[in-house]
Formats: sequence, C-alpha cells, structure tokens
Amino acid sequence: MREYEIRFPSCATISHFERNEEKAVNTKFFKRAVQCLDATIGIVSNNRELIRDKRFFKSPKMESLLTNIHKLPEVPYKNVDAEFIVFDDPQVRPIVSVGPRTCFCAGDFSRMEKECADIRYGLFGNLGLFFRFLLAVLERYHGIYSFHASSLYIPSNNTLLLVIGEAGAGKTVYLLEGVVQGWKIFSTEMTHLRLTKKGYEFYKGSLYDNVRVGNLVFDYPEAIDKLKLKIPKVDNIWGHKITIDLEPLQAADVYRNPKVQIANVKIESNRPKADVNVIKNRDKIVWTLFKNASEKLAPPWLMYERLPVEGCDDETLSRARLDAMRRFMEIGDILPVKSIFAGIKSCLEGIEM
Repeated sequence: MREYEIRFPSCATISHFERNEEKAVNTKFFKRAVQCLDATIGIVSNNRELIRDKRFFKSPKMESLLTNIHKLPEVPYKNVDAEFIVFDDPQVRPIVSVGPRTCFCAGDFSRMEKECADIRYGLFGNLGLFFRFLLAVLERYHGIYSFHASSLYIPSNNTLLLVIGEAGAGKTVYLLEGVVQGWKIFSTEMTHLRLTKKGYEFYKGSLYDNVRVGNLVFDYPEAIDKLKLKIPKVDNIWGHKITIDLEPLQAADVYRNPKVQIANVKIESNRPKADVNVIKNRDKIVWTLFKNASEKLAPPWLMYERLPVEGCDDETLSRARLDAMRRFMEIGDILPVKSIFAGIKSCLEGIEM
C-alpha cells in the first residue's frame, strides 16, 4: 500500500468541514485500485485498514461485495475511471458527496463500523456506498447496466434466464431449482448487460448466495448433496442464512446475443399453483427493466443506519439507461416476458425449458 497525497475537495456541500481542511490536506493518504469488468475505481483513505477489510473484498461472507460481483481484483492505480475517497476522523460530522468521478465521504467511520448492526449498509458492504457508486461508474463510462437479477443458462434450449425481482421476491428459489435441474449459474444477484455494435452482451455476476437454511433442508435437499454443503445446526432454520458457493455449476463468463427469457417473479412458499401472465405491452416491459436496473443505485438510503445518503443516479445516467432498455427490447432475441406469482413447487410453470 502506497502513501498518497490528496488535496481536500473544495465544494459547498462540505463547507462545514473547512476548519479541518488544513488537517486533511496535510494527512498522508493510502490508495489502492480495484477493477469490476471494464471499470477501475481508485480507493483512497487515511485509514489503511478500512479500505482493505477482507470481509468486503476477499471473503465470501454475507456482507461481502463478492455476493454481488463476480470478481474485484486489485489493479495498478493508473488511469482510474473514478475515485472513492474516505476521510476517517472522529471530529468530523459525517458527510457524503457523490459526483461523476469522485465520491467523497468524511466522518468517524471507524466508530460507525463497530456500532452498526447491519454492516452491509456501510462504506464497503454489499448494500453500501462503494457498491452503489461502482454501478454508476459502470454505466457512465462503460455503458454496462446492472439488473438486480439472478440468471441461469439453460443448455437444453440455449437460453439465458433472467429472474428479476425486488429483495425477498424469491430469486434464490430459481437458483436452487437450477442446481437441481442441472442448469448453469450465471449470477446470483446482479446481471450485467452492455449493448454493442454487434448486438448485446451479458456478463457474469456473483456466484455466492445467502440462503436460508430452511429452504435448503426442506425445499431443496438435492441441492445440499449436489453442492456438498455442510449445514450448521441452528435453532431457527428460517431465520438463519448461510453463504453458498455456486462456482462448481458456473456458466460461461460472457454470453453474446443469447436468446433471453425474462421472468418477473414473486414466490410464496405454500402457493399451490402458479399465476403466469405474459406482459405484452412493450412500454411496460421497458419500464420494468428500467426500474429493476435502477434499483440499487437510484433510491436514497441510510448508511450505517443513521446517515441519509442520496442515490448515485442522475438525469444523464437515467436517460441513457432508459434508452438502453428500449434498444435492448428492439434488438434482443427475447422470448415472451412473463410475470410469475408462484409457490416453490410451481415456480417453473411459465419457464421455457
């Protein structure tokens, strides 16, 4: 880790911090750079340990970025697309300022890291600020859009199945069903799309998923055997999640111009029969895809359960994202798009296999 001289940013949003500006300018900062697909982000901080925490960058723990992103290798700090700057100081009132090329945050992050009950919503958690900023960087500088979607490759009909839905919708059910069916896992959480001169490309997402013990034990015991999982003894199997590694069943890294199935799903475990509807209105499909691709970067949220933060979206990004969804619907080899309201045993109704 190299030391890094940084000039303290001067902008109105951090005017309350001016009395500490001299201290910040004279502080030695450390830096590293990481890569996600074609995007590189420089990470800079006066707290070396904070930006190298293995829980977020290396380990497949529940809060890890690797439960969202396939790979996040460290790369040389050269010609980065954007910088993520963290000034950790107990005397500074917390603030976050997000711009196109710089995300600057200051505050007593060491204390907040220790006190926060759900560290996923911190600086580097899988629902945190860095992840959201990364999605914006992928869009802004590389035209890569990220669906909040599990995805699987179905070899029997050469199809990429895109399972979209909000948190808790039941996307994990389709991953476990895919394990049983012998499908290939392309992504557990975020599926990336880019439009190209020759059509479109999908890029692999994370291969780790956080799964309730009860879903494995009662609904998909075959998946336990196929993945050779060790199930822990817990008092509440429905309240306890474990992180499972689906890498042994992974699909290819990239699919170019594949045939695509899109299923907007909602699973209720005991629902006996599926309610399957084909979405025929193209504008509604575009809106559904746009909303899903905006879900992780657009809305405001609470960092460390206490600091309100605006989303990382802006008008330029959102207009380009909407245009991309329209274009994808025009050029994509897309099977009828369906909404599926089903139970675990009926979840495959409406899926073309």
